[in-house]
Amino acid sequence: MIEPLENWQYTPVALLAAGVVFTGLLYLVAWWGMPFLHNIAGNTIQRIAKNSAVPIASQLANRAVDLVFAAFALRLLGVTGNGQYAIAVVTWLYLKTISDFGLSVLVTREAAREPERASNLLGASTIMRILVLGAIAPFALIYVMGGLAWFDLAPVSAWAIVIMMLSIIPGSYGEAVNSVYNARERMELPAILNIFTNLSRFGLGLAALFAGFGVIGLAVAALVSTAISAGAYHVSLRHLDIWPSWSISREQIGWFASVSWPLLLNALLLNLFFRVDVFVIQAAQGDTALGTYDAAYKFVNMLIILPAYFTLAIFPILSRYATDGRDALLPAFQRASRFMLIVAWPITIATLALAPWMIRILGGDAFLPESSDVLRVIIWFLPLSFVNGVIQYTLIAANQQRTISGAFALAVGFNFVANLVFVPIYGYMAAAVITILTEFVLFTPLAIAMRRHVGQPGWISLLGRPSVAGLAMGGIAFILIPLIGLIAGLIVASIGFIAALWITGGVTGEDIMILRRLVERRPEPDTPDEPS
Repeated sequence: MIEPLENWQYTPVALLAAGVVFTGLLYLVAWWGMPFLHNIAGNTIQRIAKNSAVPIASQLANRAVDLVFAAFALRLLGVTGNGQYAIAVVTWLYLKTISDFGLSVLVTREAAREPERASNLLGASTIMRILVLGAIAPFALIYVMGGLAWFDLAPVSAWAIVIMMLSIIPGSYGEAVNSVYNARERMELPAILNIFTNLSRFGLGLAALFAGFGVIGLAVAALVSTAISAGAYHVSLRHLDIWPSWSISREQIGWFASVSWPLLLNALLLNLFFRVDVFVIQAAQGDTALGTYDAAYKFVNMLIILPAYFTLAIFPILSRYATDGRDALLPAFQRASRFMLIVAWPITIATLALAPWMIRILGGDAFLPESSDVLRVIIWFLPLSFVNGVIQYTLIAANQQRTISGAFALAVGFNFVANLVFVPIYGYMAAAVITILTEFVLFTPLAIAMRRHVGQPGWISLLGRPSVAGLAMGGIAFILIPLIGLIAGLIVASIGFIAALWITGGVTGEDIMILRRLVERRPEPDTPDEPS
């Protein structure tokens, strides 16, 4: 339990100083780069591993920092204050997604195919994002005013939304630079920059909290740290020898709008799918209920970075395989999906066992048992969610992004209607159950699109074998944890999961071959369609 603020009178100054130090380190890394990481990948498998492992590791480090931050913030803000900040963060997420306009994925794809366009794409996509933000800003202000008048939106939440909306401007440039790095398969440096950005935000945000500025202080810290990050990303461009061309024509605006709107729709629907329940819970049950639900969701936010960064790492490879037809793309999808399921199931089972412990460390007893109960329910969305993420990027690589818009629209429609109907009656636990069901609603049309445009993956074998191993792990844990304890039970259950994978054929000889290529020391020459 955190002591009263009067016993921490020097903490804001110390935390502010820490934020300044990490800002300095951020700019040093941006200037010097990470050449030792860039040079370790000798073949395609190693590049995929580097470009997924480094960003995932950095994001896990960031989420660990976020969890430490949350452990302070939840106690200092309380359940209600956490709900007030959560609604501001989710509103910012929607505005950021709309202003991005699907350009992050589009710029990555186009710059990977035509590297000479990178400078123009960098500058023009930034301008396009800011233009879109200017167009949607009046609607955001209407929402804020309406929330204050009719839905008990707290004034501090309203101010936080406005301040965080401003942070999207410098953030737009950082997103554009990151897309160019992704296209060059140089994902390690942005990953490290994100760590120092987050540490800077950690110091500034906690300084604001301990100084007593609350929700608005957190929003200001987010704005400042985003501007700092954008400057560091600009400095880092020296390693790519690319600088933005600050121009955009009407024709290019039209091209961006026509090509990227399906990507925008998919990204927006994806975010609607995950977080529309926040608005329903806040309007129907208030900030306190939302604060309870959001505490569990902080762990979910940590977990969904795994498929996001893995699929982003393989996306340039999938885009090149797509030009060779189904024979190249379908096996790559099968391997990626099987890998993600093998990762997802142990996380799911371990979370079921550790949920009360995780919530107690994060928020304290004030969030128990309600938040741990939510976490134990909502975690079941994870395995199918990991597969759906791989399907999405596979279809985009095949230039079939329009085909998945309907799938996301169907899933969001189900999610929104179900939340409107059941959350006012059954509360936030209904939102957790609906999240799981929505993954199944989303999977059905995505699977149909895969069969039409990529090929038949063999879903029963692909999904069934890792799932049988995961359920076997859960059964072992359920039996052994009461007998031999939590940690020992999970260790034995994990060994059982590996054995079940081997028995059911969930791990193949091809997987072993890929593992051997991953760790081999002698670089393999790249094929012409797989440039380093």
